[in-house]
Amino acid sequence: MPKKPEKITLNHDFAFTSDAHLDEQIAAFRAAHEAEHQQILAMDARRSLGPVKVRVTFRVIEKKPRRG
Repeated sequence: MPKKPEKITLNHDFAFTSDAHLDEQIAAFRAAHEAEHQQILAMDARRSLGPVKVRVTFRVIEKKPRRG
């Protein structure tokens, strides 16, 4: 049976004022990472670091090359 590839993760801390603000920051971070590294980030875990801080763990997924 083939072995699953090891899960690659990336942690990033965010400071926010509201849930909507946090969602915007996460979306911007994911888009910037994808543009720079050609990798997709999928949220894996979220841990509170206090009332206005959170650490988000993302799974790194290699972007498949486009056919064409």
